[in-house]
Amino acid sequence: MKCVGVDTACGILHPNKTTLTAVSCGSVDCGHEDTNNNRIAIEWCNTPEGAAKQLHQTSETVSPARGDQY
Repeated sequence: MKCVGVDTACGILHPNKTTLTAVSCGSVDCGHEDTNNNRIAIEWCNTPEGAAKQLHQTSETVSPARGDQY
């Protein structure tokens, strides 16, 4: 049963910038569901040198407004 939802921005976060991540949790019936291993993990990773420039160039050539597919 999925009881946790996460809404986050995706893409590259530039240095000294921040982002908000919203986490919501549905109701849990503790009497009938195993809640011992429930956890939320938010991970980040460094990108290779030049990845931001490559992503920026890709996003300029693909336009969701035109109906292009990623």
